[in-house]
Amino acid sequence: MKTMLASLLMILLTHSAHATEWKLISETEEKDKTVSWYVDMGSIVREDDYLRAFLRTSWSVPQYGPDDVPYQSSTYINYFDCSTGKIAYTGNAYYRTTEPGGKPLHQEPEHPVEKLKFQPVRLGSAGEERLRFVCKFRSKNFMTQRPASSYLG
Repeated sequence: MKTMLASLLMILLTHSAHATEWKLISETEEKDKTVSWYVDMGSIVREDDYLRAFLRTSWSVPQYGPDDVPYQSSTYINYFDCSTGKIAYTGNAYYRTTEPGGKPLHQEPEHPVEKLKFQPVRLGSAGEERLRFVCKFRSKNFMTQRPASSYLG
């Protein structure tokens, strides 16, 4: 009986696990680095009046945070207010390599949407590209909320 329950639990976990499907949204090339922005296509969901998505930013050269530890990618949750052209960020995780994986170097907790600060995107910015891309999925028939725990490290 224990073996059967363990097998059933494993099947349920396998089917509920979310395989990340990174799609490149935009890329900027500066003199000394390239910055790439991706969205996990399976993560774009409607949550109340917003779209919610799991995103990643990758840098071709290491970046340094306040603690001087080098990282080359970060993942985070974005909430998109498609009506006002604003984005809110939460649940950041920072990784040593351009492909996130394993234990993050640093992680910030995800906060509920009502505690987030929505910021307008600048015209021509990577934020505007992310907003434009994700807001294409804002139809009323689109998916509804997926648990946040399936995205964070």
